[in-house]
Amino acid sequence: MLRELARPAALCALLCLATPALGKVVVPTLEELPRLAQETQHQTACSRISNYFTRAHYKLVRIDRRFVDQVIDRLLYFLDYNRSLITSGEVDEIYKNRDRIAESLTQCDLAYPYELYNNNLRRRFAKYSYFIEAVKRGVDVSGHERLIIDRHRNASFPSTESELHALWDTELKNEFEVQLLSKKTEEEARKRIIRRYEIALSKLEQSNSEDAFSTFENAFAAAIDPHTNYLSPVDSENFNDDINLSLEGIGAVLSSEEEYTVINSIIPGSPAEATKRLRPKDRIVGVRQENGTYDDILGWRLSDVVRKIKGPKGTVVTLDIERIDGGNTKTFSVRIVRDKIKLQEREAKGKIHEINGSKVGVLTIKSFYNNLHQDIERELRMLLGQGMEALVIDLRNNGGGLLPEAIDSTGLFIHSGPVVQVRDVAGNIVPEFDNNPQISYEGPLVVLVNRLSASSSEIMAAALRDWGRAVVVGDTTFGKGTVQQNRPLSRIYDFNDNKMGSIHYTIAKFYRVNGGSTQLKGVEPDIRFPSMVDSEEYGESSEVNALDWDSVPSASYRPYTGLEGLIPELKARHEARVKGSKEFSLLARDLERYQALKSRDSLTVNLAERRVMQKEDDDYSLSTTNERLRLMGLPPVKAVSDLKPDFEFTDTLLNEAIAVAHDLAALGAGKER
Repeated sequence: MLRELARPAALCALLCLATPALGKVVVPTLEELPRLAQETQHQTACSRISNYFTRAHYKLVRIDRRFVDQVIDRLLYFLDYNRSLITSGEVDEIYKNRDRIAESLTQCDLAYPYELYNNNLRRRFAKYSYFIEAVKRGVDVSGHERLIIDRHRNASFPSTESELHALWDTELKNEFEVQLLSKKTEEEARKRIIRRYEIALSKLEQSNSEDAFSTFENAFAAAIDPHTNYLSPVDSENFNDDINLSLEGIGAVLSSEEEYTVINSIIPGSPAEATKRLRPKDRIVGVRQENGTYDDILGWRLSDVVRKIKGPKGTVVTLDIERIDGGNTKTFSVRIVRDKIKLQEREAKGKIHEINGSKVGVLTIKSFYNNLHQDIERELRMLLGQGMEALVIDLRNNGGGLLPEAIDSTGLFIHSGPVVQVRDVAGNIVPEFDNNPQISYEGPLVVLVNRLSASSSEIMAAALRDWGRAVVVGDTTFGKGTVQQNRPLSRIYDFNDNKMGSIHYTIAKFYRVNGGSTQLKGVEPDIRFPSMVDSEEYGESSEVNALDWDSVPSASYRPYTGLEGLIPELKARHEARVKGSKEFSLLARDLERYQALKSRDSLTVNLAERRVMQKEDDDYSLSTTNERLRLMGLPPVKAVSDLKPDFEFTDTLLNEAIAVAHDLAALGAGKER
């Protein structure tokens, strides 16, 4: 199964049952923190991981000085993402010990990585304790300090302990203000922060040897490429549950970033997707159960967070979310009714849209699941039976799925021939064919994609474009052109009861039938729509150590002709519509504002200034919301929160894709050429 697994250090799919609430918080002393050490099974697991990564990975891996430095870079990323726990001198000392890191990789002597992890626990203890004592003394939010928004990209490690403490003071002021801006009183804000970090301290005491092992092995994996990772025994079980979609919950994939639990992706057809309010990179900071019990989960172990959010079908969980948007931190709550992941909601769905007296079908494909091509055939028969004259395939936010389904589904729109080429570790290039000469639909065809269209979505979009069967519209796709394999580390002859988890590693690379790769560059649209996602934050090109783009010889195929000559006219008509479109004007304004906010690299921690910023943001959101409601012929609202949670605005980009498909039909395109 082709899947995107970002930040793999600790991934869990929220699909099964809840456990009782945790007991009263017990704050440990520094002396009570565990001293973690390598366990017996980790020697064996480490050796097998090293063997696979250096001998079976698609990328040639040499454990040299340059590679070891990449491992250290990733290890520091996992241990101190925000560069707020250790000093630059300590970082230099770690790089000086690169020989010990190399020994850990090749000989599986993990004493030094465990030493670093133990030191990290104590650094976190110091920071959390500092926050508790500082907030008790009182937080002055009248100064004019500034907090760097993304320290990992825009700041170096503090050079001294005093600089480190000054940074902690600024971080605490920001966190205190987030509480006040969320309508908490000063006393409520203090209590919540104290409670939050007491819980975080208690979780440090529960750290175990597997945590340290997983962190180091994932630094090894991430130094190779962003889709290679080690999964602990618990994460391996959750990964299998995710693939099978067999259990119950909300349907989101989470990871840990320092003390935060972060949403990586939303499973199509899940309760989380149905809210239409959650998105990748959202932080979950609190969980409220149906009976009213509430847990502030900052600093929690990911497995404990998952157990809180999971639950049986029909029960309700409310998540408190923090979202960093253009430098501002927004807080809101999302109510979710747990349910089974409904496969019928993942199914391809077709619908007729009428435009200027013509009928354009829209086929929405959320993922490439088993037997997708059969569902597409069914929907095409239904749409054609209703008089469809042109078709839009909507692949937005489709993260991929099964390669055979991408091939069979593409084959419904072309005669038999190659759909994608795959190059393996040995350099063999094998075209993957659609062998069915029958075509289910040969009319005008448009494929709508965005930055979150990945993997199998990119294969389908690229193949239909290269064959000359479809016009691609939207945004440049994700750029994931690699194939991963999951392999358990345990063997039947192992004489211990300890499971050893699994690895997920890259074994091949995809290429278009024209010889180009979807890796890194993605699929460029013929007609570009405004991007709703920041390409610097999302996409393969934003990932560290992503494999390079390259090409192979073109496959042997005979594309359809005629489509290329129509694209200039389609672009001209699109641009004419956009020029006079109020909906597109709003999109352009949103993007301009977002880019202006994003260009800031720091944020004031002056409360009065933050209140002004919050009001400007709220006023802008309300203004644009009411403009969109007016364009839909609906009355305005007094507050954005007055809209129903499941309210949907007009899908401007889909409507434009439908208009392009209508133009394509009017120009006489789509018939077999």
